[in-house]
Amino acid sequence: MRELENLLIATMGKPDTGKLELVNQFFNNRIRYTTDIEAWGVKEYWATPNELVKCGVGDCEDFAIAKYFTLRESGVGDDKLKIVYGKLITTGEAHMVLCYDETFILDNRVDKIMTVADRSDFVQIIGFNCSGIWTFKRGKIKQTTRNSKRLIKWREFQERMKI
Repeated sequence: MRELENLLIATMGKPDTGKLELVNQFFNNRIRYTTDIEAWGVKEYWATPNELVKCGVGDCEDFAIAKYFTLRESGVGDDKLKIVYGKLITTGEAHMVLCYDETFILDNRVDKIMTVADRSDFVQIIGFNCSGIWTFKRGKIKQTTRNSKRLIKWREFQERMKI
């Protein structure tokens, strides 16, 4: 898809922080939040980055996944990126974001990239990427497995992406 190709070209030669800014703004500015029922007609669907850009709408995990794969494609190491499932304290709502280096959060609800410490409204529960699964307990992160395909939705998504 041409828009994603242009984004990747724009990230070339930039430090990770520059890539994070470009990718975060690209998706936050172009994609409108909506539910999976409204976007895809099903209760739960994890869109690929191309599907998300083509459709123009998605929910929080679609944003997090698209940012994750776009940043990986731009050269950011998998060891720096985790898709994180958690809860918003104010509403109790489940939410997904992308974390960089266990320090920064890229969120579709907040345009500014913030530190984990600044996001006291978000409690991290589990993180995952193509390299494994991590749990968060009392601010500490611990890898539980290197087999991230144990997460059913993630496995189904990876099979569709042919990863």
